[in-house]
Amino acid sequence: MFIAALLPEEIRKQLKNYIGSLKNSIEGVKWEKSEKLHVTLKFLGDVEESMLDDIANLIQERASEYSPFSFNLTELGGFPNLKKPRVLYIGLSNNTQLAKLANELEGHFNGLGFEKENRKFVPHITLGRVKKKINIEDRPHIIQSSFQINQIGLIKSELRPSGSVYTPVKIVELKK
Repeated sequence: MFIAALLPEEIRKQLKNYIGSLKNSIEGVKWEKSEKLHVTLKFLGDVEESMLDDIANLIQERASEYSPFSFNLTELGGFPNLKKPRVLYIGLSNNTQLAKLANELEGHFNGLGFEKENRKFVPHITLGRVKKKINIEDRPHIIQSSFQINQIGLIKSELRPSGSVYTPVKIVELKK
């Protein structure tokens, strides 16, 4: 399970088109489907059923205090870098409030026994996972878009032979 900032439909459609253009020029990547695109705030891992209500309540309590988060898409990036990426992503403009929420969630969930993430929070949208060695020297341009994130979700991820399937367990609307 993980906690995610959920993207508006129009941005997912735009990113689907962008992924389509990347498929023609970058081989060896398992691309994400548009309905799975999101911004991960906290990876939880396996969660016992008995903890779901407490987790959902904690997300509701923390996230409902925030107004929608505004972003711009920035550029194609890779973890650890674009010379030897394992993951390709679209970066997002910095948003101090989303970073604050992510850090709050990190602290609260660490207190519940979930492993603490030691890496700095970098807001991004994973586009694909690299399956073979590639080196991207020219970053394909993206259409500059501004958008707002209005929802935070607790998402269940189930691995199936056809790939992972995401199911929302709890969705919290940010305050208007």
